[in-house]
Order: sequence, then C-alpha cells, then structure tokens
Amino acid sequence: MKKYRLIIIDDHHDTLELLKYNLLSEGYEVKAFFNAVDAMKYVTMDNTDLVITDWMLPEMDGLDLCRNLKHNPATQYIPVVMLTGKADEIDVVTALEVGAEDYLAKPVRIREMLTRIKKILRRQAGELVAMTTRINKESITRGRLQLDLASYTVSIGEEPLDLTIVEFRLLELLARQPGKVFSRAQIMERINGTDYFAAERSVDVQVAGLRKKLGPYKDGIETVRSVGYRFNEKAL
Repeated sequence: MKKYRLIIIDDHHDTLELLKYNLLSEGYEVKAFFNAVDAMKYVTMDNTDLVITDWMLPEMDGLDLCRNLKHNPATQYIPVVMLTGKADEIDVVTALEVGAEDYLAKPVRIREMLTRIKKILRRQAGELVAMTTRINKESITRGRLQLDLASYTVSIGEEPLDLTIVEFRLLELLARQPGKVFSRAQIMERINGTDYFAAERSVDVQVAGLRKKLGPYKDGIETVRSVGYRFNEKAL
C-alpha cells in the first residue's frame, strides 16, 4: 500500500506538533515546516502527495504558497488544504480562487481533518489512475472548445486556456453532458468530492472565474435561475 507523503506548515509550534503527531499516527510520512519558503523548496524536490498549510505565515503566506504551487507544472496537481482562523465566506472563496482543495477552520478538529485528507487522497489517486488509462485516448470537443483529459489542458480553437484544477473539473463536468442542469450542491459534490465544502456561493465564484477565462464564449456556461448551471454547446 502506498505511503502518502504530506507536508504541513504552521508557525505555531504546538499546532504543528499536534497535526504532525496525528498524521504520523495514521501512517502518513510527514515533513513539518514553520514557514512556506522552506516548504516550497522541499515540495519541488520531493514526491509530495498533499500540502496542509496555515493561511497566516511569515515571509510567504498560505495563499501565495498555493498560487506558486498551482502555477508550477511540476506541482500544480498537488492538493492544498488551507488552515486558518479566518472563517468568513469571503475567506473561503479566496482560498478556492487560488486553487486550494479544501479549507479547515482553526482550532482544527482532528477527526474531521483526517477524514477530509483521506477523501482528497482517494480522489487524487482515482484521478491519476484515470489519467493513466486514458492517455491519448479521450478528449471532449464541444464546438471550438476542446478538453484534453490526459493532460488537463483546455483550448478554444488554437487559444489555450489557463484553468485551475477546480475550474477544469467544473468545465469537464458540464461539458460531458451538454444541456443537463447541475445544481450547486451536485457541482460541489462532483468537483470537490464532498458536499460540505465552503458554501454554495463558492460554486458561483468558480463559475464566474471560468466564464471570465472563456471570454467571448462565456455563454457556454448558462445559469438556470434558482437551480444551477448547464453547458450550452451552441454558444461555442
């Protein structure tokens, strides 16, 4: 059985030790850091499976760490879980926008954290298996839009789109079944692997970001009032 490698970052010694102890007890390999700068150097050299980081950190905060990981082709698929005492919806949405996979409010509830981590790693493993089996085999084409499911790349005509992993999952979900309406709860469950993550408002934020990147083809994502969203192939 694969032994997952996790990195945890928190500038509070007691919190770091508590998280490390519980993760080690679950059988994970754990590397702990007090700052994101040192962690960033390590994660680019090691085969890291998941990063757990505090939001408020010296030198480089958790958001900047997440941005850097998601913009590096070598680390963009590593899931990031954000820890913070900032529990307002706007903060959750901000974490989502930079590519965080999940969000845990402090003080961290250990059992909840462990459950979420297991879910994320299980889904990540499933995606890697799916990616391996469908290399050069599967893509989705809708009008001028093309999704390459092996490389997680998207283009409209000859123009590539720079999407986050969550945006890619969202677009793939809708594009697979044009015309089918997905509720916000269904979208949250499909793209985040859970129905509790943040608030349904976060789905609207992800859709808004995706539409912005689609530019003149933004009407390919339709809002169905009081229900959710669907893919409109005719707009492409």
